[in-house]
Formats: sequence, structure tokens, C-alpha cells
Amino acid sequence: MALHGDFKRGRPPRLAFPDQVLAAVLHLRAALAAEPLAVLFGSSRTATHRTLLKIRTLLKAHSIVILPAATPPSALTALQARVRALSSDTSSMIKTTR
Repeated sequence: MALHGDFKRGRPPRLAFPDQVLAAVLHLRAALAAEPLAVLFGSSRTATHRTLLKIRTLLKAHSIVILPAATPPSALTALQARVRALSSDTSSMIKTTR
């Protein structure tokens, strides 16, 4: 069952639950946006948004607060460079129907 007692419907998540939590922590702690996270985890921007919403709802339900880092960790620079490199690869770009 889902968080509010609803039964889950639709396609199962592409990311395993620990990866969903990691994506949410990176989003909340290091202020990474959904699109770079989608590229990093090999998912779509829409699925990443849904994942972030789901994990934030679970964190709130359990009164868990993840504050943004006062200063981003130095490893974030390397992570951002990796995401930019992956973003420039046309096979990982978000595809549109137009």
C-alpha cells in the first residue's frame, strides 16, 4: 500500500528505494535540481520529480528534516562536472516529441 492507504498503481519505480533516498538527499542537502539528478541516475526528469515528492512526503511524515549544507562539499564540484558531461551526451538527453 502507498503512503495514504492507496494501493500502488502503474509501472514500478526505475530506481531502487535506496537510490531514491540518495537522490532526495542530494536534492535537499546539495541543492541539485531534478534534471541533473535524472541524468545522474539514468531516469527521466518527470520520474525524478515524482521520486523527490514521494521521498519528501515520507520524510515529512516521519518528522525528518534534511537541511541544506551551509557550504557545498568539495565533491559537489566534481559531481556537477560529471552531470554536465553526461548531459552533453546526446544519448542521455531528455527527449521531446517535437
